Amino acid sequence: MEDYLDKILQPEVLFTLFVVFLFGRATAGSKKTENSLSPTPPTPAEIDAALGRVTMSKWLEIDAELDARKKIRAIKLLREATGLGLKDSKEAIEERERKRDLRLH
Repeated sequence: MEDYLDKILQPEVLFTLFVVFLFGRATAGSKKTENSLSPTPPTPAEIDAALGRVTMSKWLEIDAELDARKKIRAIKLLREATGLGLKDSKEAIEERERKRDLRLH
């Protein structure tokens, strides 16, 4: 046990441990500040542009999920196709549902 303790207490080992500790503290601090910054929400024009890039086949797939009453799956498909956040995708899907209901009645 003493031999192990003597190896740990060597100046080179202590210095290495100290450097690793400082590096860990420095990177952990930067991660906290990155996570505390929230991304800016997209503008209505950016949302419209993202929705405009969705292909017709993807809209058909989304509509099929809505017809099957699988709204969450439809939102997920839209998010994957556009890169929009959950709130914006949900609102877009709900707007599509309203427009489709008006067309069908």
